[in-house]
Amino acid sequence: MKWNRISVLTIALGLFFMAGSTLLAQEEMTEEEAAQKISTLEKRSSDLKRQQAALDQQLEEKARVLKQKQDDYEKCVDELYALVGATRQDVDAYEARLKRLENKIAELLRLSPMDLLARKGEVDEAEEEYKNLAANKISLLPAFYDRVQRIGENIATLRDTLSRAEKSYTVGTWSKDRDCLWNIAKKPDIYGDAFKWPKIWQKNRDQIKNPDIIHPGQVLKIPAPAPLTPEEETAARRYYRMKREADMGGGNDTGSSPENVNK
Repeated sequence: MKWNRISVLTIALGLFFMAGSTLLAQEEMTEEEAAQKISTLEKRSSDLKRQQAALDQQLEEKARVLKQKQDDYEKCVDELYALVGATRQDVDAYEARLKRLENKIAELLRLSPMDLLARKGEVDEAEEEYKNLAANKISLLPAFYDRVQRIGENIATLRDTLSRAEKSYTVGTWSKDRDCLWNIAKKPDIYGDAFKWPKIWQKNRDQIKNPDIIHPGQVLKIPAPAPLTPEEETAARRYYRMKREADMGGGNDTGSSPENVNK
């Protein structure tokens, strides 16, 4: 049994080598076949080289045409800028200003109405910058015209939000409502802080000349809640100084203090 197993293995190996020899024999080529194969490959290589040369020539021509078009484009851009009296440096600077303004307005548009009211000064500054940019002839360039128009629309949106957010207060009588700038500022729905009365005074200087004197029926604009500005603090110090001087002089002052107005 052992001999039979070895014999079978030997026969199998022999058949394997015979098959390999047959395959190798099939892959062998005659000298004529080899020469024909080499000729075919050389012809194919030559054809590929001609195709590559043609493609290189096409690429060079396309690059030349592209360069010409780019030069024509740059010339048109310079001529367009010249129509609005601007250089490329002017346009780049304008673009930077426009982008900053767009970012600022986008930030303001995300604010709540009350937060926007507290930053009304920034809206004023943004609108002033918009007016300057819109007045510049560079704004007429196609790259900027629609953007400038959109900024104007967004400024109008901010103004509308402010007009709806800004509070007003109609003055009542002293006998019934105890209304004076001090008491109005102290109201919880106004500031909840009587010492902020100068904010109301300064906001309404067109109708309040003397903070001691307000009249029933007056509609006062109420600025957004915020600390007193340097201008408001200066106005308050000036008021108190005048009151002290009037009291020390024993003369008739400009009226009672803001705490006792509208008696």
